[in-house]
Amino acid sequence: MIIRSVKTRSDLQALFAGLGSDPAGAAIMSKKAFLRIIDIGEIDTRGANVFKQEALACGADLALPRDAAGFKVPRVRGILMATDKQIGIIVNKLKGQPFGLKKIASELAAVLEDFNKGNFILKSSHGRKLSLDKPVVMGVLNVTPDSFSDGGKFNSIASAVRKVGEMVEQGALIIDVGGESSGPDSKSVSLKEEIKRVVPVVEAVRKKFPDIFISIDTYKSGVAVAAYKVGADMVNDVTAGRGDSKMFSVVAKLKMPICLMYSKDKNARTTRDKIEYADVIETIDKFLSERVVKAREAGIEQIVVDPGMGAFVSMESKYSFEILRRLSELRSLGLPILIGASRKSFLGGKIEDRLVPSLVCAVIAVMNGAKIIRAHDVAETWRVLSIR
Repeated sequence: MIIRSVKTRSDLQALFAGLGSDPAGAAIMSKKAFLRIIDIGEIDTRGANVFKQEALACGADLALPRDAAGFKVPRVRGILMATDKQIGIIVNKLKGQPFGLKKIASELAAVLEDFNKGNFILKSSHGRKLSLDKPVVMGVLNVTPDSFSDGGKFNSIASAVRKVGEMVEQGALIIDVGGESSGPDSKSVSLKEEIKRVVPVVEAVRKKFPDIFISIDTYKSGVAVAAYKVGADMVNDVTAGRGDSKMFSVVAKLKMPICLMYSKDKNARTTRDKIEYADVIETIDKFLSERVVKAREAGIEQIVVDPGMGAFVSMESKYSFEILRRLSELRSLGLPILIGASRKSFLGGKIEDRLVPSLVCAVIAVMNGAKIIRAHDVAETWRVLSIR
């Protein structure tokens, strides 16, 4: 006998296929294979006790605080432990129960559906499409004098286009063009100056590479519009729409995908603060959930999320590593996840010595659900992600 390592539905499907199992039967059995640990948040204590009994009745369980059994507090937090099949049973049972359990049932079904999503496609209103069925590399092109890694290297149109050509040849499917650094000690750039930096580059890149997906790394709606007009496909906003009140409405009007990033700082200038978190993933999830709601209310249909890394989260490196370790929890948002750990200071050492740790982060991120890896070293990143 051997205890199999089955981490994904694909692993399980391959195992069943090797047995010669009936496909319909395999689909049913797969729902019994994975134990989900779901934080359901706070609910009415009366409902929590009903919930626990329904969970126990189908072989699952709901962990509750000691005070729940004695109804000593009005609301309690619960952690559900159940397979997909058991969750389906529980959802059907809770639909007819009082104490807010009907709403809980709906949310439980939705979060499971969101978590299991995987075949995302980004669509540009210019007509380009990008499948995220497999992880893709986003190559970084900073046309800035002060970016922490490559500032000043690609300020001319010719050098920028040449660099993009290299990244495309090396496997990048997205090029992220930035005209303003957001790292610690960076300086703000005027709208006029940022447009002057990025628009000619985006225009030249689009002309040379008509099929590549171009992302504009900006928090200014004016830059987004200018870049869109010359061929940019999506926006990568490190402020998640907080840096410009018009950003969401503009992106919605242009029908562009947008990446919303978590940052401890409200503006684009990140700081070196060593802030502490009680639960870093819970904080990020709450922030991104709220920003996603705002974006959708504005009419944005295509959203990518980025939990932020390094100084955007905290100068305490332990939080960036915890994000990588627990990244799969953010799959509950039901959106493609972007990770940008490349060459960041939390990896230690000098910038030129951070290639190997950057690649390790990329692999861990993809194993935990990331769909887009933002990288400076495209060839090496694409190579490690291509290993199957």
